[in-house]
Amino acid sequence: MPPRLPRLLAVINDVTITKLIEDAANICGYEGFITSDSLGVVNLSNALKPEIIAVDISMSSIDANALFSALIVADYEGEVLIIGDQQDDTLQTAQRSAELRGLNVRAALEKPFDSSMLQKILAPEKTAA
Repeated sequence: MPPRLPRLLAVINDVTITKLIEDAANICGYEGFITSDSLGVVNLSNALKPEIIAVDISMSSIDANALFSALIVADYEGEVLIIGDQQDDTLQTAQRSAELRGLNVRAALEKPFDSSMLQKILAPEKTAA
């Protein structure tokens, strides 16, 4: 049985960004899952055990701080990619909030972005031999 691909769960409702995330995840070797259900993300996370959760904090149904706290309570051990169309300081505040709660933040990415930017963030880290 082949090993399971690493998983990426994206919580997003922007169709354009959804396609970018799906494509970049596939290129970087992830099995991608997309949801716009911000209320069910913790249950999906528990079921899928993703290595990365990408969260669009600009979704009207998202309370980023509540979601970050819920992920900690659910013992989420993967990384978080924060996406938003807010100013850079808002993204940095969200990143600090996630980190202060104990989450491992891969990056904070401001929209709009292109696939190559996302691929650089999602690419597996190369270790020296």
